[in-house]
Amino acid sequence: MKKILYSVMALAIAAMTFTACEDVPEPYPTPTPTDGSKAIEGAEGDGTLANPFNAIAATNAAKELGSGNVSEQMYYIKGKVVSIAIDSKTGNVLNYDQGTYGNATFYISDDGTSTNQFYCYRVLYLGNKKWTQGAGDILKVGDDVIVCAKITMYNTTPETQQNEGFLYSLNGKSEGGAPQEDTGTPAGDGSQQNPFNIAAAIAKCKEIGESPSTEKYYVKGIAVSEGVPDASFGNATFDMADTADGTSKFKAFQVLGTNGVKMPTTCKIPVGAEVIVYGPIYNYKNNTPETEGKGAAYIVSVNGKSTEELNGGGNTPDTPTGEAKGSGTEADPYNAIAAIQFAQTLGADQESENDIYVTGIISSIKYTYSSQYGTATYNISVDGKANNEFIVYGSYYLNNQPWKDGDTQIQVGDEVVVCGKVVNYKGDTPEFANKKNWLISIKSNGGSDGGQGDGGQGGSGGDVSGNTISVDFSSLGLANQEKPSSLTLADGTTLAFDGGGNTNAPAYYNTGTALRMYPKNTMAINAGSKKIVAIEIVCDEYQGTLYNASGDITANDTKMTIDGTSLKYTGPNASTATIANTSSTTGAASQLRMKTLKITYAE
Repeated sequence: MKKILYSVMALAIAAMTFTACEDVPEPYPTPTPTDGSKAIEGAEGDGTLANPFNAIAATNAAKELGSGNVSEQMYYIKGKVVSIAIDSKTGNVLNYDQGTYGNATFYISDDGTSTNQFYCYRVLYLGNKKWTQGAGDILKVGDDVIVCAKITMYNTTPETQQNEGFLYSLNGKSEGGAPQEDTGTPAGDGSQQNPFNIAAAIAKCKEIGESPSTEKYYVKGIAVSEGVPDASFGNATFDMADTADGTSKFKAFQVLGTNGVKMPTTCKIPVGAEVIVYGPIYNYKNNTPETEGKGAAYIVSVNGKSTEELNGGGNTPDTPTGEAKGSGTEADPYNAIAAIQFAQTLGADQESENDIYVTGIISSIKYTYSSQYGTATYNISVDGKANNEFIVYGSYYLNNQPWKDGDTQIQVGDEVVVCGKVVNYKGDTPEFANKKNWLISIKSNGGSDGGQGDGGQGGSGGDVSGNTISVDFSSLGLANQEKPSSLTLADGTTLAFDGGGNTNAPAYYNTGTALRMYPKNTMAINAGSKKIVAIEIVCDEYQGTLYNASGDITANDTKMTIDGTSLKYTGPNASTATIANTSSTTGAASQLRMKTLKITYAE
């Protein structure tokens, strides 16, 4: 049997972040406990269609993966249905979800009893299709089934990976749908002239790893799921394969329309269309090859047409509509519109001969600075809004020096002047050339309601009362899994977040409605002219686990005091304080999940 093992670091990361089953409705039958330390006797099969795993073999295979990891291949698992999920609201048996997802959740074992059972979590129907009303036989306790799925170990529960499995056989009835071996040959180099095919894109993502690539690539394939643009952000998510029935998939995740414009919900990407996308790519959680999200990538064409043509002209690309100002000199910098127009006069990947000065207001931030490269990447516009943006890519700090800890952190809303070489990247992206530009000046106005970004969060939050401010992280408008680099509170106090070298940076999750800090992560509090005299953090408690990193949390290098579900610190009677997760453990016990934060200032 093929054994898929990740590196020690990947195991730690996956164990900290895996949340597949946290939103499963209750109650469910309790699976047979497992300590995950040794195999259960009685395993049969090798996981192939000809010789499926029994429930015990599937459990052992999941144990070998380790907590939080997912198998690369799909396995066949046979057994009798022991029990089926119950709707906690109605008390009805959920033979299948009749809503959006069309999947079923149930337990199987070799003999139909609860001994050595295996958890089949959110699997599709026969033929790898959704369960729908009247689609076929309804699942019943005692049915003989064969499930085809990827497997995982969720904490101590062996189970199928959600939404990556289906019912292959029900009481001897099958409609096929079996996955094919990856026989596609990688082709293309990721350039505009020779895009990656899906096999090549998947291989490249595995080579890149869990962090999005700094380079942008063209990927070409067939849409095997429909892409419907989000009504708020105008981006769409869909799967691509090399053929219409291909099972090796690449995910176009939150991609914008042609030329990076937002799409209306009517601009749907149809199944079977030939699509080319362009942007950074990576292997999300070392499991899902995809584009970087939040509009970092966009659609080049759908069946050879732009998304504007696909939608009948309904999403005309943004063009600079304001007034272009400036001459690009130190005395008279370009504004963002003029910088875009200037870059568009250059050939593809051609850099300006001279250094160009550009001024604008930060509208979104990709990262405040990279500790590895000493650079920051962000967008600027004339009014600080997410339109007519010019990209400041791989930019150094003041005096053309690398960014370092202690330097002023940029925020959405700050007014800046930047100098350096300008490039028309790939002929369609006006920006400053990577590591050939630097910050001339910064006027801190952080907190405007600029556009969305992967790291900079504008706006304000928190309830001010007397000499305190109380912050509920669920009320700040953060998207699920968003990784804010900075937050500006209602009283002007700022929170700056940093990964500290951990691959997982601080992130907000709507499961538990808490902002999560992993080992080495920090949160720097800057109260400006106010003096901080006390800090209190209320931690999330989920299924009996209190996520306070076992109390290994410091404020200005002093360990915070545990008080029930709270962490408390008195001091430092200064305008700044840094909260750090100093845990040396792994898994759930290493996480700090902050539901609320209360800061008390000197009166």
